[in-house]
Amino acid sequence: MSAQKKMIEAALAAGKSADDKPDGLVEVTLKAENTLDPNWPVTDTVMKVPLGSSVYYMLLQAYKDGKITELGARWYVDFWSHLIESINGVKNKDNKYWRFEDGEGNAFEYGVDRIPLRDGDVIKFRYVN
Repeated sequence: MSAQKKMIEAALAAGKSADDKPDGLVEVTLKAENTLDPNWPVTDTVMKVPLGSSVYYMLLQAYKDGKITELGARWYVDFWSHLIESINGVKNKDNKYWRFEDGEGNAFEYGVDRIPLRDGDVIKFRYVN
């Protein structure tokens, strides 16, 4: 089994402990916007995921649920995380890339597989130059 497949399976199995939520699920908000194209349809959706799930798990769930139509990612073993290469058909290229931030606009210091989610989290993916 490849390292990427193992990581996907681990991400999908993550976060099974219940905090004070009876079902063990937390509500998080996923936002995706293309800051370089004002006509690009913004994604803004509230989802339920297991407590402690990674941001990558949230993206996989959003894709599975049809909240985003396309997701491209590449696994980087040195960082033990994926780099998001495309969302809804918009790909990283020519110094343009998908940056991910918290609800306050602060970029994360770690990759999408290494950020655990908590109830009320807002995660923004912004296509920037």
